[in-house]
Amino acid sequence: MKKFLLIVLTVTLINVHFAMAAQDSNEKNTGDKIDFSLIGNGYFINSSIVNREDGLSNHMSMIGKSKQLGEASINVLAEVAVTLNNGIPKSCITPDGDQGISAELVKAKGIIQLTKSGDQLFTEATALSLCISLQCFDEEGKVKEGCIFQPIATAKITGGTGKFSCASGQINDIHTRTVLAINPKGEPFGSISGYSGQGTIYIPNSCSK
Repeated sequence: MKKFLLIVLTVTLINVHFAMAAQDSNEKNTGDKIDFSLIGNGYFINSSIVNREDGLSNHMSMIGKSKQLGEASINVLAEVAVTLNNGIPKSCITPDGDQGISAELVKAKGIIQLTKSGDQLFTEATALSLCISLQCFDEEGKVKEGCIFQPIATAKITGGTGKFSCASGQINDIHTRTVLAINPKGEPFGSISGYSGQGTIYIPNSCSK
């Protein structure tokens, strides 16, 4: 009887060992996951002089810091347009409770480059929430200097360079922009921008790139 129990116990321990080994193997095969936060500041410029095939003329450049990733530079090219309903700007309520005008994402692509390693993450915006207060506009509908607005965006990670070559994931971020200059058309030309974001990066164990 004791011998039988010993055999059962031995088989059980072996099965547990193989199950744990298989679990470890499966976890390793999933690759690395990095949850991170990123805080930064910089500037945002709209330049109608730049003639790009993709139509992206807005350039944002910032320096950010992350406990998980270290220091990084953030560069984004974007295009945003006022949301229209039958040709009329769509109304909305700002985070401060003011009546405003809604704007929507046309397209945006970005690069986050880590200062220490030089590795880059490529991003592409998938969603944008932006309501600009009516107090930001004068009687002619032109944006006033000093206007503050807060875009909230979601972007997907589409790869990168170095260890991020086959990376994927998502970033959710909030920008706080203060308009410093207006172009002749009455559009925001230059603004300073504060940035905070949180995201997750998935890095597979194998990459064919």
